[in-house]
Amino acid sequence: MDRTAEGKTYGPVAFEVSAQRVEAFRTLFGGPPGVPPTVLAAAEFTVFPQIIADPELALDFGRVVHGSQEYEIFRPLRIGETFAVDARIASIREKGDTAFLTIETRMRATDGSVAAVAWSSMIEREPIA
Repeated sequence: MDRTAEGKTYGPVAFEVSAQRVEAFRTLFGGPPGVPPTVLAAAEFTVFPQIIADPELALDFGRVVHGSQEYEIFRPLRIGETFAVDARIASIREKGDTAFLTIETRMRATDGSVAAVAWSSMIEREPIA
């Protein structure tokens, strides 16, 4: 992984909080009525392909494991809303042959306000000899 990619931005990509998507989440995971916060993971996945395929980042995705996940939700999401999802490489750190990548993803409403922010940490493990 190339540490000089820290701060790089990706997107925006459109993400609709569709009734079908929400129902699929409810079917799989249950939960109260409304849009479950876990729908934010699907929003992240709309922009992740740009990051994973970025030759400047040089991420070896075959060696990546998920480290942690955090969300900050500023307001409830509503069915039928479409968001602009953008991401930024918040940090890249190395310890020995292991790299730690944190991606910050923002969901922006049509008025430009941020409805939610997600932080996903990925760990690129050293190659197994």
